[in-house]
Amino acid sequence: MNSKLYINPPLVERAYDWKNGPQPTTRKALDKFFNSAPIRKVKRQICEMGRRIYAKGYTDGNGGNISVRVGEDLVLCTPTLCCKGFMEEKDICLVDMNAGQLCGYRPRTSEVKVHIAMMKSSGMSACMHCHPPHCNAFLFAGIVPPNGINPEADIFLSQIPMAPYATPGSNEVAESVAKAAKISNVVFMENHGIVCGGRDVEEAEWFAENADAYCQVLLLASGHGAKLNQVGKKAVEDFLEIRKSLGLKVDAKAPLYNTHTFNGYKMGISSK
Repeated sequence: MNSKLYINPPLVERAYDWKNGPQPTTRKALDKFFNSAPIRKVKRQICEMGRRIYAKGYTDGNGGNISVRVGEDLVLCTPTLCCKGFMEEKDICLVDMNAGQLCGYRPRTSEVKVHIAMMKSSGMSACMHCHPPHCNAFLFAGIVPPNGINPEADIFLSQIPMAPYATPGSNEVAESVAKAAKISNVVFMENHGIVCGGRDVEEAEWFAENADAYCQVLLLASGHGAKLNQVGKKAVEDFLEIRKSLGLKVDAKAPLYNTHTFNGYKMGISSK
């Protein structure tokens, strides 16, 4: 094929550009903004991500919550006591960065405070909290998955931190997640679930899928009796460089590996 025919299409821009969008402050302006075409599009995206995590079994009943920042002081979020698999555009709420509700006929989720804290800490514009079963199998035991095993896991998840347990919806849990979010875009919440931050709501959902898939494979691998192997330092450093190139944060102070043990044994380390 003639290389002159090659094209280089740009990546699709999915994130809502809240920094250059309207910043309404009056009741009339807020209502108009809340029902505008661009914001209705984001609402539909939130509903779609709710359907995805419900279909995957990451939520049950009214569990989980989703949010997207749409202004300097504005965040769209899911309502409380609402099944994420059956939300409609009309169900979505609008709050400020203090979690005060501004628009919506349903009360906002109490855990939006956690999302806002993560947004402030990580710079991400979207958050998703859910309960993926394989992730929860780890965090219920008080452990996080080891890194240095799988390229995709290290690139997209880095070293997943554990936020200490605090009552859901409390300021304490928001503070603990904010601190952990400085390390990774995915945080395990001890005895609770996970919260993922993304540049847009679909990316946040992807990170939830990445985390649960990785935990699932680790749990499967732990059953065959053989020791798992970690890749060498050079490979982990390469993962971090790729992560940086994707615009994801890297904790420069963190050691290359979060652990060298798994399932009660010491893992092997490749020379490469």
